[in-house]
Amino acid sequence: MNKKTFNFEEFSNYLSAIEKNCNKVFIKSKDSKVCWRSWGKGKPLILLHGGYGSWAHWIKQAIPFSKNYNVLIPDMPGFGESEDLTLPHTPEKISANIAETLLKLISPEETPIICGFSFGGLIAGHLSYNLIERGLNPEKLILVGPGGLGAKRGEMRNMIARHSKMSEEEIYQAHKTNLEILMMHDATKVDDWSVHIQKQNTDAHRIKSRPISSTDTLARILEKQDVPLFLLWGEKDASVGVYLEDRMSILRDINSKVRFHVEYNLGHWIMYENDVIFNKILNNFIQD
Repeated sequence: MNKKTFNFEEFSNYLSAIEKNCNKVFIKSKDSKVCWRSWGKGKPLILLHGGYGSWAHWIKQAIPFSKNYNVLIPDMPGFGESEDLTLPHTPEKISANIAETLLKLISPEETPIICGFSFGGLIAGHLSYNLIERGLNPEKLILVGPGGLGAKRGEMRNMIARHSKMSEEEIYQAHKTNLEILMMHDATKVDDWSVHIQKQNTDAHRIKSRPISSTDTLARILEKQDVPLFLLWGEKDASVGVYLEDRMSILRDINSKVRFHVEYNLGHWIMYENDVIFNKILNNFIQD
């Protein structure tokens, strides 16, 4: 059996191929410096990554959606290549720093579409409200497996912690197992690229997102706005487990016009596990 280790050179070349046509900028904000990548022209489509994440959570969407939209993907403050965020780490502060820097990239007349994944879905709700307070009008808000609704978290196996005494092979296997536990339902979809992304993301994160995601902060901020709302989950999302209907009930009470889509037999990181299906769903939401 071959040992599984990281092929850093090959992965770096793969990332470079995706990034080569993007506009990559670092924009100073009140509490941080935010790294933004953008592709394409047209209506702004803002994609926010999940906890322990980076722009690479959207690696299979950046180029396809750039054919029709101005795709804007930040490393949120405290993640990836963006600078640390001053304490305390709150969704209000994270979203305010994203909004402040986003306004350097789009005009006040534009009506952006905001899409957030997992912890980024929670932040997307706050970003939408923050932009409204700054005089912008988001066209719609699309949330993919978001936290912050105050619902119970799905029961799952414990994740494997990494430590300095692990070999490279052990670290690889830990990340692979963690992706199988939390992020993807079909273990065969956990490939070398996803393991590389997971390692890179977790090595770079500096904000503990889970304590924020366990609150009802998204539910509370959605009550303050009336942006068209769309929700997407994978049916086998481990973070949701058997509590999907609880989430739907919370959202129906907030917005009676909310639209739901649950995709059969897919997990949490749905846009990586099956990008063909996800991209079609996202496009349908955008066109709706």
